[in-house]
Amino acid sequence: MDLGQVFTRLPVARYMTSLFSINKESKILDPCFGEGAFLSALANDGWNHIYGYEIDSALYEKCKNKYQKHKLKNEDFLSSKQCSQYDGVIMNPPYVRQEKINELSQLGVSKDILLANSIFSCLPTSANLYMYFIIKAISVLKENGELIVIFPGSWLLAKNGDRFRETLYKSCVVDRQINISGDVFEKTALVDVIILKLRKTQREQKSIIPEYLKLINDTFVPIVREANSLHISFAKKLKDIGNIRRGLTTGCNSMFINPVINCDEKYTKNIISSPKQVNGYTTAGSKYDKLLVVSHDDFNEPSIDNYFGSWQDKILKDKKPKTLVNKIIKGDEWYKLNLFECDGIIFSYFVRNDMKFVFNRSGNIVRDNFYIIYPIIDEFICFALLNNYYTFYQLECYGKKYGAGLLKLQRYDLENLQIPNFCDFSEEDAYILRDLSKKLINNGTKKIISGITKVLSQYSDIGFEEISNEYEKLVTNRLENV
Repeated sequence: MDLGQVFTRLPVARYMTSLFSINKESKILDPCFGEGAFLSALANDGWNHIYGYEIDSALYEKCKNKYQKHKLKNEDFLSSKQCSQYDGVIMNPPYVRQEKINELSQLGVSKDILLANSIFSCLPTSANLYMYFIIKAISVLKENGELIVIFPGSWLLAKNGDRFRETLYKSCVVDRQINISGDVFEKTALVDVIILKLRKTQREQKSIIPEYLKLINDTFVPIVREANSLHISFAKKLKDIGNIRRGLTTGCNSMFINPVINCDEKYTKNIISSPKQVNGYTTAGSKYDKLLVVSHDDFNEPSIDNYFGSWQDKILKDKKPKTLVNKIIKGDEWYKLNLFECDGIIFSYFVRNDMKFVFNRSGNIVRDNFYIIYPIIDEFICFALLNNYYTFYQLECYGKKYGAGLLKLQRYDLENLQIPNFCDFSEEDAYILRDLSKKLINNGTKKIISGITKVLSQYSDIGFEEISNEYEKLVTNRLENV
């Protein structure tokens, strides 16, 4: 059973403990103490009133014997009826995806049970388990109490975490936001991790400056994020010009994409699986893979029936992919893909050389290694607001560097883009931007990107030469330091 246990290393636990500003006689709770890293750090730092919950009986027994002065319970914190209030809560909540929560039902944890509790009514149905822990932790905090929590930064920023964020900000203010990298956990786990220090209060949230640390040889070293070298201060965000989602996820690419089956072409559709299949700034003329798309009625065709029958046997034998295994067992139409409209502007989340947003107006399905942006303003203005050095520079700063010069960009990197206020554009500039976008689509060159950037530079404190030079420096540095 996957309890989502990703154990915090002691140097991290000690650092997080040091973030408390309440006195040492305060009541401190760790609602999921696991192997006891926070229990140890708190005791060593002189805290006298330490409480904890742990659902894993083996870990509870281990820590109960080791920390006999602490008040520990072998219970599920989320279902606990205790009404105690605490001055501080510190935790590394379990990382259990919403799809796997019901697998904990034998321990009394399920989505139905959780959602029956009114304090969780603020959460989306797609909430991961650690979000429930954070909401419950806030509910047991005293006024002006402090919560120190480590969890994935992506959910704080992701679009489907809106209700989660709103709940946090209604009852708490963020005192510290610390993005950390390095050997944070006992086992390799999350790439994007954040520590939040929250204080329970109705006071208005003040702006805070995110901090960036890297754990090197058990020491936290401050790092300066490159995005701070130029301050981009446009008034709009991506949500003001378009909606975003990931491309199509099949659940089993080897079965659905370029399938080894002799069947009529009516069962396949074109799909763009890789940015290598796209030339320039449009998907027109791209190379395609074949996507197998069938419905229940198509199983009257013997080749389809035999193909999926063989795959079903293989999936059940291998017990993976887990998502399809569960669908087969439930009797769902596990072979059916949920297609959706992909027409829009696409962007590959892995970048090596040139960064570019691509016009997709040919009805092409795109795979989930692309993001799709659906313009909610003039599509050519939107296209220009994406394909320029102000945007490219921000993404170059935000992205995470991988080997061989690769840059990976998360959805929230795109959502955090600062975009010029298109409402301020003169009629002439708007006309020029639309024209340049059309030229970029038809015959994409860096010269056109520069032309778009020059127009936008009239609406920025950072000039064309400065932004283009700084962007080129970042790209050169990334590609040379491979």
